[in-house]
Amino acid sequence: MSTMVSPAVSAGYHHYNDYYYPSGDSIIRVENTLFKIHKFPLVHNSAVFASMFELPSGDGNPEGLSDELPIVLEGETAEDFRAVVKYIYAPPIQVQIQSIPAAALPEMISVARFSHKYAMDHWRSWALKVIGLHVTNLDLLPKEYLQPLYSLFILLEVGPSTRARILKRWCDMVEKNNLSIIPVLAAADAGEDREGLVAVYCIEIRRWEKGASTSAQTLTRNGVSQIHFQRMHSGHTSLTLAWNRFRTHEPPAMFQGTHCAGGGSAEYHTTRCIPYSRTQWVEAIVDAERVYPHVTQIASRLSHVGKRLQKNNMDASTLKMATCFDAVIKRFNYHVQEPDTSLENHFFPCELDSTESLRRKQSVRFSRTLEVQLVPSTGH
Repeated sequence: MSTMVSPAVSAGYHHYNDYYYPSGDSIIRVENTLFKIHKFPLVHNSAVFASMFELPSGDGNPEGLSDELPIVLEGETAEDFRAVVKYIYAPPIQVQIQSIPAAALPEMISVARFSHKYAMDHWRSWALKVIGLHVTNLDLLPKEYLQPLYSLFILLEVGPSTRARILKRWCDMVEKNNLSIIPVLAAADAGEDREGLVAVYCIEIRRWEKGASTSAQTLTRNGVSQIHFQRMHSGHTSLTLAWNRFRTHEPPAMFQGTHCAGGGSAEYHTTRCIPYSRTQWVEAIVDAERVYPHVTQIASRLSHVGKRLQKNNMDASTLKMATCFDAVIKRFNYHVQEPDTSLENHFFPCELDSTESLRRKQSVRFSRTLEVQLVPSTGH
């Protein structure tokens, strides 16, 4: 006895048997997979689907009633839709947030991504809550979860601090294990995430500084476009110039006063305070470079300089000298307090939009200190 085969099935589409319910009233095709489900859960949870099912059929043959004329969800993956259907049909005990294991994170990402697009607010919120429980300790997550999580948080425009942690974890793994930067670069580029791009650029710069042999041709051959290569070189040059302006034989004039702040005479200031300041300054700069050897760590270097100056000033031989140098430290801290640690302006100097440009102007004086007010270096 022969079995009738649907023309759609014989044409290369297949039923997803777990979610091809005989009692279903709507047939939906995603990629080459056919689902037969009940439209009520979709209509109930999504205004987009509600509108979709209300659309009249132009030729009188409504879509979704047969394998040959299904509702087609273009641009979706069968895996994403399967995850959504799985939890929509799941009994209440199986959708309790606390009961969803970390192994289900790929499904949660699918649910969050799909429900975001189709305005399924309840399921979007639910999936994000589950994800939130499992990203508190990123060290416990398999590395293959990092890319989809990072891309999801960019897409949904939520959890910037969590996204930053995910990005950092991913970049740390890439750098520690000497992995290719291309997957992170591609994800950051697709999401137009400049902070992500800068993080990747900095990894490559540190590799250059460690002696890795890299050329424009090599990067291009491995999938890195010319614009990224140009930004890496531009950022490296900008950061190097910025630090070299700061790396002087003595505290820049904006920090070192012309008179002794400790009440000493002009001669005392010239013969005692200034030489002392020079020694402390040079030692702090050298130590910062030792602890943070890469120019991409410029913000950490500045912080280290400030702490080192403060600590060493306690050993000053006279109160006058210590008081005078304390004024230097206060001026330094004033100009670099809570520095804007973002390095975007070094890699995207001409690409900041008006909003970002305003934020830069309003940020604490980090870039101004490094780029404008400091005297050029005369060597070290």
